[in-house]
Amino acid sequence: MKLYIVSDNKEVKSRWASFAGDNSIEIIDADQLLLQKIDVKGCGLIHVNSIKSNILDLVCSQQMNVQWIALTDNPNDAEGLGFLQQGFRGYINTYVTASIFRELLEVIRRRDIWAGPSITQMLLKQFLVSPDRVAAAPLTLDCEEYSFTTREEEVLDSLITGASNKEIARKLGITERTVKAHVASLLSKTDTKDRLLLILKLAQQTV
Repeated sequence: MKLYIVSDNKEVKSRWASFAGDNSIEIIDADQLLLQKIDVKGCGLIHVNSIKSNILDLVCSQQMNVQWIALTDNPNDAEGLGFLQQGFRGYINTYVTASIFRELLEVIRRRDIWAGPSITQMLLKQFLVSPDRVAAAPLTLDCEEYSFTTREEEVLDSLITGASNKEIARKLGITERTVKAHVASLLSKTDTKDRLLLILKLAQQTV
């Protein structure tokens, strides 16, 4: 996969390049990012702390061949949610470890979204209460197709309301650890990475 690195920080560029492995790299000057069309598809790593806000606002719409990841020195949920709503495919700490960096690239390679649990929860709740979603048919899933257990179905019923693990645990009278195990099983059986993608899959199957 082609990696496009955009940062005015030499240390950051060197760090990301050292994590690239077998992926090819192209370093793009921030001021030139919107002036040239990127034709080769790939993953774009953009250091938000060294890039002008007007560039960040336009990069996803003007460079659509690239799946952009926003990397920041000081992550916070509100900022992360904003970037994902703009079209970024991920939001993560600038100084992430090499192992997490490789995992990030694999997620993007699968065309999934990378975000922390709290941001994912915010996205999920926004999706569930959006006018289009409210007007659509209720989310349903053929549980027999996936061989869900009775408890997994109960957890799923709560998941599609946007409930957190703690809320599900309280409602079902089980521990959060047990809820996490059931959620992991649901994701495995439906071949999804996280609860947001699971809900989106349910929405796509609803008729």
